Amino acid sequence: MNLYTDVFRSGDVRGLYQQEIDEDFAYLFGRAFAEHFGLSGRVATGRDSRESSQDLQQALNAGLQSAANNVSDLGLCTTELVYFASMQAGFDAAIMVTGSHNPINSNGFKCVLAGGRTIAFEDGLAEVLQIMVRQQGRYSKNSNAYRTPHNKAAYQRVNLVPQYIQFLSGLFSSEQLNFSRIAVNGLNGTASTLVGPLSEVFDLPLAWLRKEPGPMPLQGADPSRRALSDEMAQFMKQDHYDFGVAWDGDCDRCVFYDEQGNMLPSSYAVAIFAEHFLEMYPGERIVYDNKLVFNTEAVIARLSGRPAPALTGSAFMRREMRATDAIYGGESSAHHYFRAFSGCDSGMIAWLYMLQLLQRREVSLQQLVQQSQQVARCTAEISLSIGDVNGAFSCIENRYASMADRVDQFDGLAFWMPGGWRFSLKRSKTEDLVRLNFETRGAADDLLDQGEEVLSLLRPFVTKADGDEPCLQLQ
Repeated sequence: MNLYTDVFRSGDVRGLYQQEIDEDFAYLFGRAFAEHFGLSGRVATGRDSRESSQDLQQALNAGLQSAANNVSDLGLCTTELVYFASMQAGFDAAIMVTGSHNPINSNGFKCVLAGGRTIAFEDGLAEVLQIMVRQQGRYSKNSNAYRTPHNKAAYQRVNLVPQYIQFLSGLFSSEQLNFSRIAVNGLNGTASTLVGPLSEVFDLPLAWLRKEPGPMPLQGADPSRRALSDEMAQFMKQDHYDFGVAWDGDCDRCVFYDEQGNMLPSSYAVAIFAEHFLEMYPGERIVYDNKLVFNTEAVIARLSGRPAPALTGSAFMRREMRATDAIYGGESSAHHYFRAFSGCDSGMIAWLYMLQLLQRREVSLQQLVQQSQQVARCTAEISLSIGDVNGAFSCIENRYASMADRVDQFDGLAFWMPGGWRFSLKRSKTEDLVRLNFETRGAADDLLDQGEEVLSLLRPFVTKADGDEPCLQLQ
């Protein structure tokens, strides 16, 4: 078995099934994870709807059991249910087998310790990797060691969905959510395992697209991909809906659609949520990433909130949420984090809060978007595959650093330019891509011209674009 260091990302473990991650890998990971973190109690595990996930979870369970850890198997579930398990008494850790929004030939692990405490490469996963490297010589390829673990501990199937639904109902217990019809899209992931029970609790009228778990779209269950968002838009045009929502494969990301079927840019969603929480809880901290900041920072300033910028990526956002005791955090990638959920991200809680705020403010999602656009406009994120990333970044720095009002290297590169526009360039922490974002407080049309100049400098470094030819789309 080959162990690739780059399978261990900054905040999780992710790679191609069979080529980089297989059942032997999962077994070793379970043993090494338990050894490094000194686990001696119960560990919860769950899986998404990929075909490979069940076998990987079985191998992971065997590895944990062979290290004398009792395993509670949550079965097919959402990542947030795994996080919820870690917050229950008696659990030392929880691990989700998922490739998240990546293509279906990918898979991996998202891990938290008791109480939803995040784990990143530099504070635990690096040591897990080293233990796996030392152990792998003891198990030959296809040894099937994961099928017959020694020192086998207890194993049980556990259904935490009713308990989690009760928890969510408590967060919104006083709400009477009155909507005529809501379009929901599970992208053949695991969203339906929670959306169905929640719709019964809150008496929500739903119309489903891609409800059943599996098989996921070949390109992955990423609701922000153009082909999938266009599919959702077409679905919503067939009837009248108050608004729509789509979740990714493991349900920790969600995007929203207005009543016309237009996808809400996630940076606007972050600002909308920040406003909602700061109106209810003045002076609280708001965590956000550095890709697109104009709308969120304007809301924080206007409502006297306290800004808490964080590195992009779920592990780093969760860490900042806990370190600052923030009320809410949001990423441009459509992850939303809540203090009420131990600082973890939840697609279900985000959906319920969006329902709440739309009803309380008696506005449509389209009206909220228009309000955000009056503050600042942005373009859709561009994802680029770049061979020489250092060379590309140096090229951009050489061109723009001297003329910028401000240059920030907090997380990638960000340039505040004269005229009120800004752009950021950063490596993805989950895929081999570079993300490019633009925003402006000035004329939206000017942003397209300014952005095209940046893009023209990057094109010689591009080996391929992620999907269509990279182009600027105003949002």
